[in-house]
Amino acid sequence: MMSVRSACRRLAIALCLAGMALSGAALGADEKALVTYSRETWTTRDGLPHNQVNGIAQTPEGYLWFATWEGLVRYNGQEFRTFGRREIPQIEDNGLRSVSAGASGHLVIATSRGGVSILRNEVWSTYGKKDGLAQDETMAAIEDRDGNVWVAHESEGISRIDPHGKVTLIDDTKGLSSGIVYAVFADNSGAIWAGTGDGLARIEGDRVQAFGKAQGLPLGAVFSIVQSREGSLYVGTEHGVYRGMGGRFVPLAADFPDEAVASLRVDAADAIWIGTVNRGLMRYSGRGLEVLDTTMGLPNNRVPSLFIDREGNVWAGTNAGLVRLADTPFVSYDRQLGLSDDYVRAVLQAHDGSMLIGTSQGLDRWHEETITPVGAAAGLSGDAILSLAEDRDGSIWIGLYSKGLIHWKDGAVVSQQTTFGKMWASQIRALLVAKDGSLWVGSARGLAHVKGDQTTIYSRADGLPRNFIVSLYQARDGRIWIGTANGLAYFADDRITAVDIAPLEGAQDVFGMHEDADGTMWFATDRGLVRWREGALSIVSQRNGLPVVTLFQVITDSYDNFWLTSNSGVINVRRNDVEAVLSGSTTQLPTVTFAEADGMGSAQCNGGSGPAALRARDGSLWVATAKGVAVIQPDQLSKYQMAPPPVVIEGVRVDGRPIPPRSHIVMPPGTRKLELDYVSLSYRTPEQIQYRYRLEGFDKHWVDREQLRNAQYTNLPPGEYRFQVAAGRAGKWSQEIATQVFEIEPLLYQRAWFLPLAGLLLASVLYSLYRSRVRALEARERELSTIVTQRTRALSEKNDQLEHLNQTIRRQSEAFERQARTDALTGLANRRAMDERLARAFDVAVASNRPLCFGLVDIDHFKRINDGFSHEAGDQALRTVADVLAHEVGYDNAARWGGEEFALLFPDADFDDACARAERLRAAIAAIDSTLFAPGLQITVSIGIAARGDLGHRERMISRADQKLYEAKRAGRNRVVG
Repeated sequence: MMSVRSACRRLAIALCLAGMALSGAALGADEKALVTYSRETWTTRDGLPHNQVNGIAQTPEGYLWFATWEGLVRYNGQEFRTFGRREIPQIEDNGLRSVSAGASGHLVIATSRGGVSILRNEVWSTYGKKDGLAQDETMAAIEDRDGNVWVAHESEGISRIDPHGKVTLIDDTKGLSSGIVYAVFADNSGAIWAGTGDGLARIEGDRVQAFGKAQGLPLGAVFSIVQSREGSLYVGTEHGVYRGMGGRFVPLAADFPDEAVASLRVDAADAIWIGTVNRGLMRYSGRGLEVLDTTMGLPNNRVPSLFIDREGNVWAGTNAGLVRLADTPFVSYDRQLGLSDDYVRAVLQAHDGSMLIGTSQGLDRWHEETITPVGAAAGLSGDAILSLAEDRDGSIWIGLYSKGLIHWKDGAVVSQQTTFGKMWASQIRALLVAKDGSLWVGSARGLAHVKGDQTTIYSRADGLPRNFIVSLYQARDGRIWIGTANGLAYFADDRITAVDIAPLEGAQDVFGMHEDADGTMWFATDRGLVRWREGALSIVSQRNGLPVVTLFQVITDSYDNFWLTSNSGVINVRRNDVEAVLSGSTTQLPTVTFAEADGMGSAQCNGGSGPAALRARDGSLWVATAKGVAVIQPDQLSKYQMAPPPVVIEGVRVDGRPIPPRSHIVMPPGTRKLELDYVSLSYRTPEQIQYRYRLEGFDKHWVDREQLRNAQYTNLPPGEYRFQVAAGRAGKWSQEIATQVFEIEPLLYQRAWFLPLAGLLLASVLYSLYRSRVRALEARERELSTIVTQRTRALSEKNDQLEHLNQTIRRQSEAFERQARTDALTGLANRRAMDERLARAFDVAVASNRPLCFGLVDIDHFKRINDGFSHEAGDQALRTVADVLAHEVGYDNAARWGGEEFALLFPDADFDDACARAERLRAAIAAIDSTLFAPGLQITVSIGIAARGDLGHRERMISRADQKLYEAKRAGRNRVVG
């Protein structure tokens, strides 16, 4: 007998799916049921500091902000960042009751005990009791279009803070019906509405007007206020939602429950979103009143905050976590919507238009948005349904996992067969009713053909590639195509002919089939999409741009484009693009992948049974997944094609040191590494956003970064640069480009005046020496007449002294030159010397077309060596690592790059040889015995290797090696990545 809770849950689902009639309103054809919206939940496990979200806002650049009991949280679509008293001293309390963004874009937060804090132009200011605010706790705060901040208090009314900081208190002595104020709201006209403990108040200038029972409101408190675009005011009270117009209020709906409403929002379609205190989330629209509560996936039934962002996502803050709801391309039907089980293996459209859904627990029917279990009383539950087929008389053939084949008609089992001759009917994975009315049954043990009273069994002995049958299809020419777990075959002229697909990148499993009008066959295999046309085979695979290796099903939409199912979602590709790849006119296939963020309950589609995907008569596509059946209407895809998102630069680090953001950054001479972090503030499908950047003055073209949100540059020459980054989705790039301008100041010897001045000084010195020499010769000449021999000897001595001086100057010059190119601590070449050697090696490699590799080495956790042992131990570790480098690659090919980083040069070494030498080097360093200077220390390094390849400049090699070093460290350190 069904429990009361189960019955209530099914009633709620039925109301949500069927909808309730709205007086005078028509149901939009594309308006989806609330429970079919995509849902994603975040809690403290995902980065929130507290599970209760009291307020939500979005600032002009696109960040989402959440008010929690443990601080203010900023979300960029990828991660949460918490701001509390420690990060922002101006915030005097971590307990936040509300957050809002005013018309000016300023962020306003109301803290439980710390008054109100406002973020204006990156500067925080706080107003509290010392500034004249009321003495009790704040409940909410907003900024109006004139820059006034309105603060709701727990018992002392409302405070107004003007743009100059003057505070004015409005309480029950000035017209408020109660000093208890829960909410403040600025309407379209600029008037302020306050939800109090005893009704509603409207404030305009110094005039306060109260609204209560006489105006149609119920007795009690008002917790939330919102206004629609046409001007209707919606009020959340202790006893439901009321709609106001012209100073009068009426219940939103006659059948609205007597329930306290904590939060309200109105979406772009004028649907009312309602967060209740005890009954979860509701929506009132053309479908009537719909409910989403804990029985349908909501973390908690108390919803204190609601928000609708610029992309139309609905955010609900509950007592147990944050939820995002989105109207997505896919709708998923699962157990929460009435399926007997989430794991769906087969779908079939019956002759009456209803959809039969085979799950791991039985058979369900979907009809007009209502799901009902069928066949449980007839014995169809308790075993996984693997395959479905409809016979010509409307009866259904059902293949089970372990109980054979069932013939089902008019709600009853007509027959059940567990054997076909000597073949045990286990795992009936494929069924086909042929054009002649016979039945083909594919099992894990072979293929059966049932025609009248005669049954024929086919196995490997009859030509099947394998006995494990996973798919069946009858083509227009009458052939029965047979997909197995080890190859493809077809039945024609009373015999089976195998089709060898192994040459197509080793393809084996054939999970799904599709036929074009001209007889071309398409097969979804474990190596990609295979085409069979007039006996010729070809394949589109991962090397052509498919995001996955294995495909389960191939179906086409009304426009004859392909939809491919996989373990990583549903992939949409245009037929023209597929044909272009197969004809050789292009090598890469553009694809669009749909997954959980697009409304699929699970991106894991099912295969090996079926039909696991189909196109319904109305053009919709149905896909069996590990969490329900996912449905999409391709005709409505344009509705969900969002503009490419903008991007913001979140952080800049110079030599590992973060610097404050500003429009123009000047970096000191000798800057070695520049890192920039960026993100697109999109919340619908952030994992599908791609990035590209370029550095004007360095990069000639855009650099594609896929989903990576970091750019690094090392050893940039002095000068001014402009960094640009853009985000894109599905191959379309946003025109809104984020820009960061920075300048690297030159070293003394890199300045433009240095060489001319040095030349002038040298010429002056030489000239001075010359003049001195001339004067000496003239003096000597006057004395030659009497002491020729003596002066000649003196002149010779002077010449010897001068030569000695020149040699001394030359030796000192050579010593200075060596010092300028040698690292004093390790004895290795320094970064300047290595850069010159790399430049010469790169030019030689390009001119002679010889290989060249470059590597960067970083000592893992070097700071821990200095902190845990000593700086002397750290210096010894650097010298020891340098000795190993010199021994392994030679002094001429190793250099200290800076800090704990070293550089390696591999002239005439190809990529594999360089990686192998780097691996030997890594192992040698890991084997260093540190007992003498740091007992217990094991030194490890991470190494990034880059090959010259087609890189046009040595700096690109350095950048590539640095990127690979970053990947090695991110992958766990103590490894070589190339």
